Amino acid sequence: MTEEFREEELLFLMKKINIDLEARLEKDLRKQDMSGTQVYFLIYILRHHPGGTYITELCHEIGISKATLSVLVKKLREKGYLCFRENPGDVRRKKVLPTEKLSAESGELLRQAERMESEICSGLDRVEKQRLWELEHKILKRLSKIEDRQEVMV
Repeated sequence: MTEEFREEELLFLMKKINIDLEARLEKDLRKQDMSGTQVYFLIYILRHHPGGTYITELCHEIGISKATLSVLVKKLREKGYLCFRENPGDVRRKKVLPTEKLSAESGELLRQAERMESEICSGLDRVEKQRLWELEHKILKRLSKIEDRQEVMV
């Protein structure tokens, strides 16, 4: 097996994991009015920003473009799960907050997510999880460097 082949296999495996994870989100978290991915985003908000945050901060944290994130937040706002609070110092900057509706459903959503996460990650011990986390971050940093370099060339 050549090194190029192994790299190709690594990339295909990462892609397959991504596809399978998306399918799992849909199976385990999908609600009547929301996709599994939308629900998992709400779970992220509940866990990391229960008091609210800004779209710009979320972009940096989860690596989604501002345009994509704005569309996602708008859809979840229309469904009554998120709301905005304007910043008196800058009307363009709006804080994204969970609504009462989301807070009321948070217990069940968090339990569903924890079950799914435990099931997916149960095949790894603590050391393997830590190593996987480190390797994933290393790949993300590399992809970010490549993207930054390409933006400079354009």
